[in-house]
Amino acid sequence: MKSFIKNLLGFSLFIIVLLTLVNIVFLTVIRKTDWDFRRRIESLRFRNPEFELLVLGHSLAADGIDTEYLTKTGIPSYNLSIGGSYPKSNLIQLDEYLSLYSTKPRVIILGLASYMGRFDVENIHPIIEFTQKGHKYTLKDIPIVKFQWLGIQFLKKLVSDIHRDVELSYGQLRSPKISPDHTTYNSIKFSPDVYTSSTYIREIAELCTVNNIELVLIEMPGFKNTQNDSDVGPYQIDFGKGISYHLFNLNSISFCKIFDSERDWIANSHLNKYGANKFTRSMVDTLKNKGYPLF
Repeated sequence: MKSFIKNLLGFSLFIIVLLTLVNIVFLTVIRKTDWDFRRRIESLRFRNPEFELLVLGHSLAADGIDTEYLTKTGIPSYNLSIGGSYPKSNLIQLDEYLSLYSTKPRVIILGLASYMGRFDVENIHPIIEFTQKGHKYTLKDIPIVKFQWLGIQFLKKLVSDIHRDVELSYGQLRSPKISPDHTTYNSIKFSPDVYTSSTYIREIAELCTVNNIELVLIEMPGFKNTQNDSDVGPYQIDFGKGISYHLFNLNSISFCKIFDSERDWIANSHLNKYGANKFTRSMVDTLKNKGYPLF
């Protein structure tokens, strides 16, 4: 009996050590190869950053706003957007950045898409939660379980040249992949109410106001079947307490005429690097015409 217990304990210890090593290797690999993880770690380890403009949002903003172009035009910029994140996670990112670094940005661009669903999701993005200061780790944080979808992405990079050719520049994900938009227009009206009613967008607005930062809300462009036939705006979004900022509807059909349906998209309303550069240039022109600082 003692021999059996001893062997069982030895086997259990072996399994624990093996699983620990597997998770360490897995976490090391995805930290170095996953674009969102790399962007997240980089943003927490800047040395005295002096960015004047930061981009927050989800994957449409991560792909679609060309911060390399902005930086080269004289506006030092970085794209903090994380694919699959919501405003609650964006709020955490902004609060962290302002706490970590003494130089505050002058402008925050929050790029979202109301056509993708509601904004106020309570879950914190797994990558942000895992790397958040003060996070209390539990069994739910075992890397190979928590980040299993990143393992699938890693395998895609091993077998696909297109996935390997993606670059991370100033936080923006720059993909050369082309996937034409063959969708058709629907009769859609844009409503800014989802922005006005969002608790976390309001908290982002309050944080910007306290820190004397200009917040610009952008409805990101998508495939033709998501585009609306409303005006570009800007729409004034009132958050109460005397706080208001402008929202630009850049998913308006009239604005999205700039895009080449055969060349500018990756898939699922995401812009490739060609479309992103085109979009960013037109976005800058739009903001410049409205007299925004920096532009």
